[in-house]
Amino acid sequence: MSSVGKRGATLPDRVHKPARSKTGCLICVRRKVRCNEERPRCSHCERLNLQCTWRAGVAASVSQDQPDATSTTQHHEQARRPSASGSASAGGYDGLIGDFDFNNSIWHDTSMLDWSFPDAALDLPSASGTHDTGPVDMAGTPRQTDASHGLHNSLGTPLQAAGTFSPASSTETGGHALVEHFLASVVPPILSSVEVGPRWTSTKMLLASLAGSSPMVRLAMMAFSALECDVPQDSNHSEHRKLYDKAAQQYATHAGDVSRNPAVATSHLAHGLATAFFLAYSDLVTNRVRDAQGVLKEAARMLGQHRDQPLSTVERRLVAWIRLVDGRASSAGADGSFLAETDKTIDSPSTAEKPSFDEPSSDPSPGGSTVEDVLFDVLYAPGLAFYQRVHSIMARVSNIDPWHRARGTVLDETEVMAVAANITKDLRTLEAQRPALMDHAVSGALTERHISVDIATAITRSYRVYWANYQAGHIHLHRVAYKHLPPTVEVLDARATIKRTARLLEQTGEQLPVNFIWPLLMACCEEEDQAERAWMIQSIRNMQSQASNAKPIADVLEEVHRRQDATKQRADVRQTSLDLFNMSFAVV
Repeated sequence: MSSVGKRGATLPDRVHKPARSKTGCLICVRRKVRCNEERPRCSHCERLNLQCTWRAGVAASVSQDQPDATSTTQHHEQARRPSASGSASAGGYDGLIGDFDFNNSIWHDTSMLDWSFPDAALDLPSASGTHDTGPVDMAGTPRQTDASHGLHNSLGTPLQAAGTFSPASSTETGGHALVEHFLASVVPPILSSVEVGPRWTSTKMLLASLAGSSPMVRLAMMAFSALECDVPQDSNHSEHRKLYDKAAQQYATHAGDVSRNPAVATSHLAHGLATAFFLAYSDLVTNRVRDAQGVLKEAARMLGQHRDQPLSTVERRLVAWIRLVDGRASSAGADGSFLAETDKTIDSPSTAEKPSFDEPSSDPSPGGSTVEDVLFDVLYAPGLAFYQRVHSIMARVSNIDPWHRARGTVLDETEVMAVAANITKDLRTLEAQRPALMDHAVSGALTERHISVDIATAITRSYRVYWANYQAGHIHLHRVAYKHLPPTVEVLDARATIKRTARLLEQTGEQLPVNFIWPLLMACCEEEDQAERAWMIQSIRNMQSQASNAKPIADVLEEVHRRQDATKQRADVRQTSLDLFNMSFAVV
């Protein structure tokens, strides 16, 4: 994209007020507000912390991008006529969302959304029932990426402005605003280390397509957005629960269809996996680990029915996301069933079509793959596969802790030692097989001298997170299997590596990503130096804007240290969490 400044100089005696934009960003076009067309983010998107996206070829003439007034009026009038099947509002959420062109809402002139939703204006009313003269903030501030310094919503620190409705509470929009919220937002924290660079844009196209063809996926997406938009006073997440229950009911029906007819798993596998991701992630955010485990088990069964067939690129991507969720669930008490079922998918081939050499793709638009996109995926894929294996090991370690199996007898401990020895061997093998680029990226040697600065930055940040999570596996295993023994050299090296990597990330001026909480938690549990403890605990607290449970995790860490200092023995993190909060937190 070319960089474009302000469209014109301001008059000397008054502030310039831009006319309604014909070539503004897609967010302003969709919301029908004036866009000052500043790049890379216009003033409205900057104020609301929205992802500012622009139409491909926006510099083209207006006649190419916008229909004329006559055709627009005719299109509006035609779309506003009730269909033969009844009014749009008759069907509740499903009826209103049914005509939503999800893909078009991302990439093209999205004034069509109001044609599909004639009774649901995007600008929501204020609490007094009147409209502001300016644009209305739909949900306070949507989530941000790590690079934007924080997620500000009900997943972290809610920032909904007083006196405005959130999309979750505006039932008259039939979920339109909830879908808008998701499509305008950027990557969720749990995916911030796997959907980076150009990947998240194509990911939203993928999810939009799935939601446009499946009410089950649509409801699950809306439930997730409603959770993000919940006001702080709604501790029960009432609107989220209504949507979640509808999605969960359809998911259970779908799972039943799969069990009776395995062909359903093949034809609708992507829909089932996308729904499982949204539901299980929502469960972890609301501390319903048992519910998340149930969702993940059903997803594992669906894949089991599909076991003899290769996964498509879309399905493999969804599997990778759910594995991240199951890895976090395992740390809070789940059994890692989805991780166990999908271990072989990490290296299995996909059914992705190869581009033809006779017809090379030169389309740089969002719908095509640019050379930079392909280069990013080639460099990035080995690291992601490495990270997936780290999560598999995390689940295996969790399954030998006292919460998953009997411990205490000689036979029990002998079996645990044998399992731990195999895990240690696999950890060392995984280190030996780490991507060739990892050492360069972690050390900061990958720079714009080698590839574009954006790709270098994204890969460096992600590979550092992957490496720190790998090192946390050594500490996690020792605390579970060798609790009464002093730390080994591998444990001490892992602790030092995690701290060094955290400081390298902090030197970039960006906040540590959410996926770094687990490595900090493990390293801090083994830390003796008071100053180092305080630094790591504060680093976790600083992630509260991205991770809803960062503060309680920091509180648990402080209590773990108090108990360990008093007894001179390791304290169980999960037991400490249960003692303090009567629950065990998944790190999300």
